[in-house]
Amino acid sequence: MTAWKTALAGVLGTIIIQTTAYAETIAPTKPFRTFVTIKKYNLENNGIPSKPISNVKLEIKFPGANPIELPEGGHFWSIGNNQSQEINRTFEIPYSMIRNDGFALELTMIRKGKTILPCKFEISRLSQFNRSYVCRTDVAFQMNQQHLSEDKISKEAVEIRVFSDLNSPPKEIPQDAIALK
Repeated sequence: MTAWKTALAGVLGTIIIQTTAYAETIAPTKPFRTFVTIKKYNLENNGIPSKPISNVKLEIKFPGANPIELPEGGHFWSIGNNQSQEINRTFEIPYSMIRNDGFALELTMIRKGKTILPCKFEISRLSQFNRSYVCRTDVAFQMNQQHLSEDKISKEAVEIRVFSDLNSPPKEIPQDAIALK
């Protein structure tokens, strides 16, 4: 083999190795464990001045899985304005639900007396980093489109955390996660 062919083979070999390593960091081909924790629900204002206490529950939908209601059993819980409810329920997403290094989920805050559109989360680049999300009711829409006064605006939020065993120390991986099927 001539010297230039040997050099070219060496350069191409290096590029292939580097490209493979880069592809593994972008979207690993090996399965990894992925988790979603529904951290808490916040009710700043329910928008009903005469009734500051509300009955609430959450519904989570993952693609290809049955909806899940929180708390378990789908019961409503009572919560007042300016209060938070710790949820801290962790779900393990099966690797078969991961597509293109991500997945989607829909979370709906269900409150008696109010219709709230679901929060739609599009999670991407799971293999690169963990993250937290907060979904809030759209205050500007309520004020500008529905022409509600400040005291009748619903201000609610749900906080979630998405993480994998690729980016978390072993002590952070939950032992009591609910496995989705």
